[in-house]
Amino acid sequence: MDWSRTKTILIWAFLLLDLFLLYQVYVTRISLWNDKEVAQSEKWNTELYLNQQNITLDTEVPQDTPEMSNLDAEYIGINPISLHEITGLEATVEKMALAAKLEPPMQIRGQLNPQELLRQIGPRLIYSDQYVADPYQSNQARLLYWQVYDKMPVFVAPLEMYLDNGTILGYRQTFFHLRKQQGERQVISGYAALRSLVDKQIISPGERIENVSLGYYGSYDADIQTLVPVWRVVHDGKWHFVNAITGALERPMVTQR
Repeated sequence: MDWSRTKTILIWAFLLLDLFLLYQVYVTRISLWNDKEVAQSEKWNTELYLNQQNITLDTEVPQDTPEMSNLDAEYIGINPISLHEITGLEATVEKMALAAKLEPPMQIRGQLNPQELLRQIGPRLIYSDQYVADPYQSNQARLLYWQVYDKMPVFVAPLEMYLDNGTILGYRQTFFHLRKQQGERQVISGYAALRSLVDKQIISPGERIENVSLGYYGSYDADIQTLVPVWRVVHDGKWHFVNAITGALERPMVTQR
């Protein structure tokens, strides 16, 4: 065997491999730069458009556009009998929810921090670690939380905590068993969702956009349903949901008969 020739061939092979890898790194970086430039351009164009419409954007719009799929959601319910075993709790079953009253009311320790209150009430609340606070829809008498899936809120599974004079009176809770469907698709941007609502005259001149967040939503109040990825837009205290895959406006929730 001609070792000198073999050595030369190996050197050229490794050199070509290095050049190929460098090219791949270059293409990846160019793609990332282009994506960032497109996102920045969309941000500027949308903010200019809103300003021309006399609409105030009073929040940060998330920049991420992840791949998401629909969710299968099933309401099985929370067994009130098991909750009766928890001392100081009276639980009753309502449609699609469980209502619980604390007896006696729980004294709030420290400042009124929604996540801290969730931790405090945890021993009297099943699945407490699967909810996140919604600071845009809470007040001194009621705190609103949403069940989360993959760190994103599920806008049909609320937990409402009722307060009075520094105490927690009770709560009303909806909890779904969630399962991811096959077929992920990249969502549209939050800016595209905003522009869609303005173009449809759902957001009017003079209004203020308070929050834009990505999550899941279903338009039927049913035990078994499909939830779709959505952008929730809060403007002047009103909510609207834009399908994060198709860009269509989701209808308000209706009750199944």
